[in-house]
Amino acid sequence: MDKFFDVSIIIVNWNAGKYLQETIESLEKQTQDINYEVIILDNNSDKNEESFKYIDNILEKKENFRIFKSNENLGFAKANNKAMEIAYGRNLLILNPDVIFHNNVVKILSDYLDENDNVGMVGPKVLNQSGSFQQPCLRGKPYPKDTLFHLIGLAKAFPKNEFFNGYALWHLDREKIQNCWSLSGCCMMVKKSLFEEIGGMDEQFFMYQEETDWGIRTKNFGKEIIYNPDAVVTHIGGVTTKKIKIKSIYIFTQSMEKFFKKHFWEKYNFIQKAFWLSLIWGNFGLKCIQKGLK
Repeated sequence: MDKFFDVSIIIVNWNAGKYLQETIESLEKQTQDINYEVIILDNNSDKNEESFKYIDNILEKKENFRIFKSNENLGFAKANNKAMEIAYGRNLLILNPDVIFHNNVVKILSDYLDENDNVGMVGPKVLNQSGSFQQPCLRGKPYPKDTLFHLIGLAKAFPKNEFFNGYALWHLDREKIQNCWSLSGCCMMVKKSLFEEIGGMDEQFFMYQEETDWGIRTKNFGKEIIYNPDAVVTHIGGVTTKKIKIKSIYIFTQSMEKFFKKHFWEKYNFIQKAFWLSLIWGNFGLKCIQKGLK
């Protein structure tokens, strides 16, 4: 196998069902004129599950595919870090196993990184299955007040108001290249050199908030993060987490608390800390009730 690639495409799989095959087929159909490898790390999927059988029967036989199977679920951050450490690519594409490519996303993003020395990360325009915009692919710095405006719906209710949109950034033009603080972990490309300089995702985050934390560390290192709508994907979303709805909400809330404590804890007094923590866990209770009613 060639050990020099333009891009290493990294997919962490856990019980993704039919979607992993759809992602691979879409990737292979749309990706042209660029040298790439695919690294798949399976996070201890069920052995009789569709995506695991697809890895066994098809992907292990494909050229430029490397397959690794964990005996435990390492979580999103740790699994991606392990794959990035052994990647041969100059650039690294973090990719979920439920993403459909609309165009030559890999080359568009890789070329952008290669042509801009000041950029450390770049991500595509991400759409929902309905064709609507998936907001996490273009985000600002998640100050607590801005995150609150997003969670309670004020940001979306007043999309042109910059005051309410410090995190959600609904006021920005989605059809133009934008500088931001965070991209969607479903599809984002990172320079291997950045990974080597600042490290990978913080492994205290089992799932959720790891890409947001990584974005802050990238910006603090002096590199830009770019949303590039020339590249377009559809992200199905919730393929694995819908199977563990309440547990995934709990993990999300845990990650929110860890993120708040890591980046903002020292900036607040006791009363303010108690207020924000109550909001974080109050949101957990509300979402559990909502899920229970469905």
